[in-house]
Amino acid sequence: MLRTFQAAVDDWEEVCAALGAWEAQHLATDDHEAAKEQHHQWVNELLCWGHLMQRATGQEQFPDKALAARVESRVRHLEDKLALWHREMGPEEEEHILKAAFP
Repeated sequence: MLRTFQAAVDDWEEVCAALGAWEAQHLATDDHEAAKEQHHQWVNELLCWGHLMQRATGQEQFPDKALAARVESRVRHLEDKLALWHREMGPEEEEHILKAAFP
């Protein structure tokens, strides 16, 4: 069962990794509202799978701690993507970020 579970995590991570290239191609353009909606849906679906895997790997008796760490890391990465692309910022926060990035 662990081998099958590891394969499922590998497949999930492969899809998660491919999302970066898709983001560069589709979200870096000026007209990206439809792509942004699609991205939001995909990230949420991948996070659902990630949380499911997190529950399994987070059990104390789960034997593969390295696999558990991979799942945890990938879930954090997806949560960061969600915040980066889909969190609404107020004008003050936008200004603060721009000043920090371009002093």
